[in-house]
Amino acid sequence: MGVYKVIFMGLTVAGPEEEARLLRGLQKKFSLTPEKAERLLQKVPVVVKKGISKEEMEKYVKAFEEIGGRTRVEEEEEMIPELPEISTQPEPAKKPFMGRMITCPQCGFEQPETNECVKCGVILSKAAFEKVAAPPTEKKTKERSPEERFVAWESGEGFISAFFRTTRDALFSPTRFFKRVGFGEGYLSALIYGLICGIIGSGGALVWQWYLFSQWFPVQKLSDIASSIYISLLIILIPFAIIFSLVFGSIVTHLCLMIVGGNKRGFQSTFRAISYAFAGHLFAVIPFIGSTIGGIYFLILMIIGLREGHTISTGKAVLAIFLPFIVGVGLVILAIALVPFLFRSLGFPGGVGV
Repeated sequence: MGVYKVIFMGLTVAGPEEEARLLRGLQKKFSLTPEKAERLLQKVPVVVKKGISKEEMEKYVKAFEEIGGRTRVEEEEEMIPELPEISTQPEPAKKPFMGRMITCPQCGFEQPETNECVKCGVILSKAAFEKVAAPPTEKKTKERSPEERFVAWESGEGFISAFFRTTRDALFSPTRFFKRVGFGEGYLSALIYGLICGIIGSGGALVWQWYLFSQWFPVQKLSDIASSIYISLLIILIPFAIIFSLVFGSIVTHLCLMIVGGNKRGFQSTFRAISYAFAGHLFAVIPFIGSTIGGIYFLILMIIGLREGHTISTGKAVLAIFLPFIVGVGLVILAIALVPFLFRSLGFPGGVGV
């Protein structure tokens, strides 16, 4: 029966989404930390297992295929031990090995100097080069947990704690937060979070607007029926208006990103960035000035979210967001400039009728 060696070759299909899926699969199937999974992907090709049976080899290949990994299998020569020759001569005393010994930087196994570790199969020359080329660090890098790598809202923890942790990170650590948003996948979780933030912000703004309105027009003078109908319509329409704003705004922003050359990771990254940027609207619960603060901070979070999600410059992110406004102002200026020509064509010299 032959024995085999399994070599991990990296991604089956290149792309940021496939890479994120492969990293999560490596962590789950092989119990690796995020840092070790990234290090393994960067060091391909890597010998994963050697000297294994065909059945075990097929299990490894299948496991990598399920998470989007590519492998290469090599059959090894099975070493058949030879029977020692029977000799009547007394066996000479063995001399101790006097050659150079080396220690594997991967597993720490000590062995006579060769280019491949007999225990873990790593290529020693390559591992030594990577160790020398790595920048020196005074302290060991702290390995990030999955909670530090992915958005709390998508981590599966409790609803309340996940919402508050996500909101805290989005509002007060936006750069680091939106980097994690870029690693995530899916539309639904981001949409629900943006919808909740939009409802809370809109509700807070309406409460303060209603309060100011009632100071000018006392409630006693208002029709109870009209007020009830108005409030009921708002409660029904606000969620739909927020969803429409999220989807339509994401489409327009993504088109502008494509125009300025900032589309690096697809529409999903744009939609997720804008959905989580809706956390800025939570400032609308602050009396009177909250809506203004929330609107400004929403734009700031959008810029950071697009920049980190698509790995582009701040300038491109700003241009993509304000491009519709710039185009609109340009059209208004053009229309004003064309008005005199229109009047002249209608027979009003100098633009003034006689």
